[in-house]
Amino acid sequence: HSLGLGICCAVPAYRCTPSPATMLDEVTVNRLIAGPAVLGLLWSAKEWISVSKVKIDGHPDLLAKQDSQAAQSAQGIVSEMTKIAKTIQEGAMSFLFAEYTYMAVYIVLFSLILFIFTGAATTIAFVVGAVTSILCGWIGMRIAVYTNVRTTHQCWRDLKSGFEVAIQGGCVMGLSLVSIGVLALFLLILAFKKLFEFDSPEVMYEAIAGYGLGGSSIALFGRVGGGIYTKAADVGADLSGKNDYGLD
Repeated sequence: HSLGLGICCAVPAYRCTPSPATMLDEVTVNRLIAGPAVLGLLWSAKEWISVSKVKIDGHPDLLAKQDSQAAQSAQGIVSEMTKIAKTIQEGAMSFLFAEYTYMAVYIVLFSLILFIFTGAATTIAFVVGAVTSILCGWIGMRIAVYTNVRTTHQCWRDLKSGFEVAIQGGCVMGLSLVSIGVLALFLLILAFKKLFEFDSPEVMYEAIAGYGLGGSSIALFGRVGGGIYTKAADVGADLSGKNDYGLD
């Protein structure tokens, strides 16, 4: 059964051949794939710029309406907030560096196995998928630690401002992840058509499946490793808080 635009679904005892009149040309299809991904990246960049414009200054316009003692207290809060944010950022980047070191070893070893059993095409797709997943994870961590403190700072003014910053930071992570994934896969398919000679499209897409293997395996590392790291940080913060308040 034809669903329009040259897309067909299988129906028993009926063979569907798309009408040439409904088929989109290759250039149009490529634009429909790459266009939204590029727009997603541009919007992510816009939201990143919007988040970066939030200055952690304690809202001088609000402090001006308070007495000098309250203003000094607010400046101390800003200083402490900045210090904690810096510590969190350094810890997050240290964790990523350690995790990516182990991931690099895994990528090299598993690439050798794939090359022996499946060939160069699948291996290349696997490496591209793994690197894409690593890049998305790095962007996600960077924008998360960057946005957290600014969300807290804006909530100091009102909840609406804090919510807006949180949404903007989330847009950077969500849209950039999807856009980079689609673009990387799209460019990989184009490159395979130029660099390799496959017996059929089915064989090419079997090799392309390595892209998903690379991306999902690195995501698995991030989920397991990140879960262990955050649980340790959570327990550490809990014990530290109890110690500070004498709740031994």
